This record gives sequence, C-alpha cells and structure tokens, in this order.
Amino acid sequence: MTTTTLRAESALHDDTAAAMLDAYREAVVALLGRFKAERRSPAEISRLTVTSPGGCLDPCDPACDRLWREVFGGFKPVEFMTESASAPRVTLTLALDQGATASPRDEPVWHGLTPAEVNAAYSARAAVPDHLDIFARWRKAGERFLAAHEVQQDQAYGDAPEQCLDFFPASRPDVPLLVFIHGGYWQAMDKAEHAPLIEGHLDAGWAVALLNYRLCPEATITDQVEDVRLALRHLWHRAERYGVDRSRIQVCGHSAGGHLGACLASTDWPALDPAMPAAPLHSALLVSGLFELEPMRHMSFSHLLGLPDADTARALSPMFDTPNPGLRLHLAVGAQESEEFYWQSRALAERWGADLEGIAVSRVPGTHHFSVMETLADGELLAASRALMAPRG
Repeated sequence: MTTTTLRAESALHDDTAAAMLDAYREAVVALLGRFKAERRSPAEISRLTVTSPGGCLDPCDPACDRLWREVFGGFKPVEFMTESASAPRVTLTLALDQGATASPRDEPVWHGLTPAEVNAAYSARAAVPDHLDIFARWRKAGERFLAAHEVQQDQAYGDAPEQCLDFFPASRPDVPLLVFIHGGYWQAMDKAEHAPLIEGHLDAGWAVALLNYRLCPEATITDQVEDVRLALRHLWHRAERYGVDRSRIQVCGHSAGGHLGACLASTDWPALDPAMPAAPLHSALLVSGLFELEPMRHMSFSHLLGLPDADTARALSPMFDTPNPGLRLHLAVGAQESEEFYWQSRALAERWGADLEGIAVSRVPGTHHFSVMETLADGELLAASRALMAPRG
C-alpha cells in the first residue's frame, strides 16, 4: 500500500480562538478541494497532522471535530498529530493510503441503479454545490440565535457527552413541544446550527427541544435510535418541569433525523418503558427522510454506519415497522431533490397508510435538500407543522 500526502494551509487574521477555528475550517475546505482535484477518495484518509501557533489546535477537540465532519462527514483520520509553529497560520498535512478502497460493482443493486447511481441519487451534498457555504451560514446564525434567546443549553438526557439537548422554554405553561432531530447522514452536524429554524415555533408560543446524539462512525445507527428514544423518554417524563403539554409533542426530523424521527413514531413504547403510552407523539413532520436503509448499504460511507448486511438495514428501516396509533404525519421533500428521496416519503406513506389516516406528502417548491429546511422558520414547513398540531375539524 502506497502512502501519499496532501497539504493545505490558512493564514491567521488574529490570535483569538474563533480565528483559529476559522483558519482550521478554511484549511479543511482546501483539503477537500485537493481531494476533488486529484480524484481521491475520503476512504483513503489515514493520518492528519495539524500545525498551529503553539500547537494549540487539537483536531480531536469537539469544536474541531464538528468542523471536520461539516466538510468530510464521518471519514476521519485514524491517527492525529499536532505540531507547533511560530508562523501565524494553520497547516494541515493529510496522509492517504492508496489502495484502501475497492472499486464498486458495476451492476444494479437497488431500483435498477448501480452503486455509482445510488450514490448520485442519495448524495445531497453533491447535488448542492454551495452546501459548505450553507453550513457555515447556518453555524454562524446558530451562534447568534443562541446568544439572543433564552435557552437551557446542553441538558443531559444520557451519560455520553453527545446525549444532550437545548431546550427553549415558552413564556407560559402547557404548550406544544417541538422535538427537532438534525440530519447529517448520521455522521455530522449539530443541534446548534439548526436553532434559527425554530424561530417561527417560538414566536407561536411553542417550546422546542433540539437534540444531539452520538455520531457515526464512533456510534452506529442502532446507538442513535437508542439515543433519541432516551431523549424522548427524558422529555416526556419531565413534561411538567419543562412546562409542556404531554399530549402535544411533535417530532420534526431532517434527512437522517427524519429516519430517527420515524423510528420514534414506530417504537413500542410500553415495551420499552411501561410508564409511557403507546403513542407519546401527537404528530411528526419528517423532511427528506430515509425510511428504507437498503440503498444506504451501497453508499460510499456505508461502512461508517454499522449496516453490515441486509438484515441489519431492514431491522433499522421504519418502513417495515408499525406506526404508533393515531399519529398525525406529514412527509416533505424539496422539489429539487432526487426521485429517490421523493420515493422514500411516498413509500412510507403507502406502507403506513394502512394504519394511519390523512398522511400528507408534499414537495416544497423551489427548494433543495438543505433550503427546504429554511422554510421551517417561516414558510411551508412551519405551516405544515402548525397544521398538524391544529385540532381536527
């Protein structure tokens, strides 16, 4: 196996921690550009050396890890090194192991698509060229939003550091609760950058809980399902303390978060927690969700998710589960998303329609996989969420 290196650097504008992280992200983005230019695979990533003034940047620090995942997802180095430099710049040196990836099969594996075609159909980032700019904008907006609003940050619902939530209280008690689960293909993103998306719900008098959960590859999707179940149990049992109405809890999930939201909506709750009802969720708004995981086994990152075989993928697919009784459900996708993403929502509506009445499926005009979520703040998704919670009449 041959090892080669890629190198990228970014100048520091000042010596603040924020500037150091900005320079780190710029260098990571530059590395991605070199990957693309040289047609390399992220699966070849082996060792990362980070050189910074005084060696103060630790790539394993949660802030650096979050920025790395923002660009590369769960493709992470197996070894990290830090070095000190006197120059005001951040330099990243990445070792790649050539031959670490196998060529995909060139035969149909899902819906008549080859692995390459499956990857194209489900690669939301590749379909949106400016996705990194969107992520950076969301992250900065999230920082401002958290600073400007009353929020109980990093409330633990489990023992792991990632098992936490941000709770935004309402000004009065007994209000609806929105439980939001972020996406990131189970490997990336954070609750904080999604905070601006909930402004419409706060203005309408709802309380909101933004969930974090353990990410792949350190965790598996199975672990993440356990995490969000634990989070909902935490919120349900503490509803009075949080000032929310137990009978009006709605889950909203995007992409991988849509999958996890569907898992919540199809959990056998009394078997898990005898104190809970069969249907603790009033409603669910699932956006660009992934409900049948078999195609995920053919993605370039499948080995990061803990999906070793078809049986595991099926067991983790809410498509084949029974929804909680009486659930009100709206499934949405961006109108510019692939037909495969649209198929995921249509197929779930057809399967769950045998048990639920009035499932809505919509394509939000003029939106792609990421911009569709911005309509949750003030647009089509906000209207859909509020309609789900409105009394039937």
